[in-house]
Amino acid sequence: MMIRAFDFLVVHHSASPTDTSVAAIRDWHLDRGFDDIGYHFIFDRFGIKHPGRPLPIAGAHTKGYNTRSIGVCLIGDNTRTDRLWSQDQVGSLQRFFHGCQLIFPGIEIVGHRDLVDTLCPGLDVRKLILGPTARPLKAA
Repeated sequence: MMIRAFDFLVVHHSASPTDTSVAAIRDWHLDRGFDDIGYHFIFDRFGIKHPGRPLPIAGAHTKGYNTRSIGVCLIGDNTRTDRLWSQDQVGSLQRFFHGCQLIFPGIEIVGHRDLVDTLCPGLDVRKLILGPTARPLKAA
């Protein structure tokens, strides 16, 4: 299978406790009728990246953008102070994004909320990863 080009790295949070397992997230997605987990990668609370859906297969994470994006989920919930992402997760996400930029020039990092009407992932991912002077998102 050939890997296609991507426009976006879409970042989600699991909206769950930080000790939620990847298997639990997969089960939630299967229970919703998905063929598999909807994300391509999941970062646990220690920043360890776990594989999800293979990259050549479109994700099931952001309606209208799945064929143009890589979907990642960081376990936790940034709308609750007791479930915030760890520094290990943020560091892993930052390194992963920089790696994606090498493979897919022009890819942009966005939060789920930058593309659809949702609170997910509960913070401004672009500022978190790119810094406070992050340029505005190109037209989605």
